[in-house]
Amino acid sequence: MSDKWENIPKAVKTFLFKALTLLIVWKSIYLVFLLPGRVIDSPTTQSVGLATAEVLNLTSGSQAYSSNKDIVVRQTDFGVESINQQAIYLNGEKIVAIEDACNGIELLALYIGFILCLPASLSRKVSFSLIGLVAIFFVNIFRCATITWILLNYPNLFSFAHHYLFTFIVYVFIIWFWILFTKKLTPQYATKQ
Repeated sequence: MSDKWENIPKAVKTFLFKALTLLIVWKSIYLVFLLPGRVIDSPTTQSVGLATAEVLNLTSGSQAYSSNKDIVVRQTDFGVESINQQAIYLNGEKIVAIEDACNGIELLALYIGFILCLPASLSRKVSFSLIGLVAIFFVNIFRCATITWILLNYPNLFSFAHHYLFTFIVYVFIIWFWILFTKKLTPQYATKQ
C-alpha cells in the first residue's frame, strides 16, 4: 500500500489533502454553526424562492406567481422535524416548495472547494469563485423555475426532471466551469515526488 502511495505525484497528494481538509472544515462549520440557525440557508432559500417566482412571472407574462416562507412539520425516521421552505404559489394556491436542500449551498461549497484545492493564483481563484457563485445561483433559479413549469404542465415528468435531469444539467455546468478554470493552469500533476 505504501508503495502505491509513493508513486502518486506530490501535486495529487496535495490536492487530496487540501480537499479532505476543506471538506472537514466546511462540514464542521456548516453543521455546528450555520445549519442550526439557518444562517446561510434561510436567506439563500428565500432568495431562490423569490427569484423563481419572478422568473415564472416574467416567462408567463403575468404576476400570478408569488413566494412565501412556509414551515412544514413532518414525521421522519428520527422523529418529528420542522422543514423550512419557500413555497411557490400560483394565484394563491401552493404548487411547489423549495427546501433548504434545494437552495444550492452544497453545490456552491463543492464548486469553491475544488477551485481552492487547485494550484492557481489568488486572483484567478477569487474571480472564478465569484463568477461561478453568481452563475450557479442563477442556474439553480432557472432549474427551480423550469421544474415548477414541468410540474404544472407535465406532472408525470416532474420526478425525473427534479431528481435526474436537472441534477445532471447543474453538475455538467459546474464541471464546465472547472474545466474553464483549469485550462490555463500549468500541468503540475505530471511530476512525481
